[in-house]
Amino acid sequence: MAMDFNCTEVTIPCECGQLEGRLLSKSDAQQGPGLIICPPHPLLAGTMDNNVVQAIAHAMVATMPVLLFNYRAVGKSSHPQPDLTLLEYWHGLDERKEYGAVIREVGQVMEWSLGYFADFHLLGYSFGSYIALQAMNSQALSYTAISPPLAEHDFSALENLKRPGYVILAEKDEFLEGAVQQVPENVHCLQILKGADHLFIKREGEVAARVADFLLNIEKRSL
Repeated sequence: MAMDFNCTEVTIPCECGQLEGRLLSKSDAQQGPGLIICPPHPLLAGTMDNNVVQAIAHAMVATMPVLLFNYRAVGKSSHPQPDLTLLEYWHGLDERKEYGAVIREVGQVMEWSLGYFADFHLLGYSFGSYIALQAMNSQALSYTAISPPLAEHDFSALENLKRPGYVILAEKDEFLEGAVQQVPENVHCLQILKGADHLFIKREGEVAARVADFLLNIEKRSL
């Protein structure tokens, strides 16, 4: 079945060289807000082709353009240490908790996107929700976290969130471990999907619909 939207492969200049990206849009018009989606961890199906990322992108492209991208060393994105495999490189980052360069590159993705979007909403799934939160700045219209691994990373920055925030959790998420209390009251909305696990297999459409409701309500309030 033919796609009813444009899909443009893009390269985004960044600290490590360039990131592979994909811009989805209904038209070539460069107006209105867009959506930037940060994918999960590269060692856990973390690419722009992830099932949840794709479901959200396809749900949102009808109303706003969507920018997807791959982190450093993933897909066609530049690899800072090409002598290492993807597993070796990212395992090293994980052991040292050295995500500073990755966070800065998401900031560069956001800056680059303003050549296409008037402004943007920022969304992250799993590990991507942590990276997005750390990269969040005043340019972003909102922050959405899908299955944030609250037991694995520090999400205390949620307490200082100045924009509308939305968090979707999975009831059977093994990366939560009872850490739901980390979501502060200032977050606009917290929803827990009953029976779902971290991967949302066969529940992607439900996640995408909830994200669409949240973002479209923000857009309606801004009119």
